[in-house]
Amino acid sequence: MADVTIDIIADPVCPWCYLGYRRLQGAVEHLGDSYRFKLNWLPFELHPDIPATGVLRDDYLGRKFGSQEKLNEVSHALQTIGAAEGIEFNFSPEDVVPNTLKAHQLMLQAVKQDLATPMMLALFDAYFTKGENIGLETVLTKIAKNVGLEDELINDAFTRSGAQIVQEKIDKIRRLNIQSVPSYIINEQFLLQGARSPEEFAQAIIEVIDGRD
Repeated sequence: MADVTIDIIADPVCPWCYLGYRRLQGAVEHLGDSYRFKLNWLPFELHPDIPATGVLRDDYLGRKFGSQEKLNEVSHALQTIGAAEGIEFNFSPEDVVPNTLKAHQLMLQAVKQDLATPMMLALFDAYFTKGENIGLETVLTKIAKNVGLEDELINDAFTRSGAQIVQEKIDKIRRLNIQSVPSYIINEQFLLQGARSPEEFAQAIIEVIDGRD
């Protein structure tokens, strides 16, 4: 059995990160028992300029896409793609784009209980399906408790030192010249970017393992 470590660089407000994980999961299931996978989640902030309280999605992304009409087109396309992958993307005028630094701080603590993947999936679901503001400590605490994270780790997540550690990890990733997400590093050898198909993920993993042998 071959060991495969995949570092997933992602932001919980990135829809393609959600789609990419679902497709990577398909590749893992396709490859079966011949491989033993370890997934590591690394932080990236798509919108580091957003204040702690967040901003209205339509206002913020409408400006980024150039118009509300264009944002609506993109949102509809995401809903169609998501439905095909079993993901429910819901968007409304009340949606808030959060600052995700605290969400990443929570992810850092989730690793200690081997709950990083369940935590990221819960963050994706809370933001994209339920429309929750995952920049708020109250919302994040509720999510963490539902996932099963210990109270002590939840409290540790929102400290100044927690923020500093996450920021250092984000800075390190940017120094690697990774400017977009999702990005995947397979066995510290091969960088794959974008929400690839399950077949493309599987082929990349096979090539990395064969190259090692």
